[in-house]
Amino acid sequence: MKAKKAIKISLVLLFVSVLTSCTPAVKEVEVDREAGEYVASGTKYTIGSDEKAEIVKKVLISYAAMDAESVFSHFRDSIIFSSYNSKEETKMNVEMLKEEFSNYDSIISSPVYFLPYKQAGSNREFVNVTTLETKYKKNGEVEVDRFLAMFLFGDDDKIYKIRQFRTEWQK
Repeated sequence: MKAKKAIKISLVLLFVSVLTSCTPAVKEVEVDREAGEYVASGTKYTIGSDEKAEIVKKVLISYAAMDAESVFSHFRDSIIFSSYNSKEETKMNVEMLKEEFSNYDSIISSPVYFLPYKQAGSNREFVNVTTLETKYKKNGEVEVDRFLAMFLFGDDDKIYKIRQFRTEWQK
């Protein structure tokens, strides 16, 4: 009697294990989810590529090294720069950046985050980055700023525009 009960229990356990092993594995797949809104057009956004974030990281490393040629290797021949302290956009080239660097002994750029995103339904890609910058001028002055910058990429995967905003967040 005990042997029959043990066989029944074994068969039930075997049956349950066969059923559970036949259940197909569930694989979660992430899809681009649209969110947010560009108010002027109603366009939504999706998360962009890590490749674009890596490009911006390289730009910031080259910027801190004051290597204008390396910075511009990721830009078009000239870019449009919207500085936080100017109402006018500046069309900047590598020579202008070299001239800007000539005012400094060193620059420390400490990024806080990189956020790549793109407009849904288009090839427009952006990377937002917040940085804490400390610039040591040749005249002994020290400039400390926290910036939010938006890097805009063209279809050629080159940065063509930078919009810079100054923030007064607690340091």
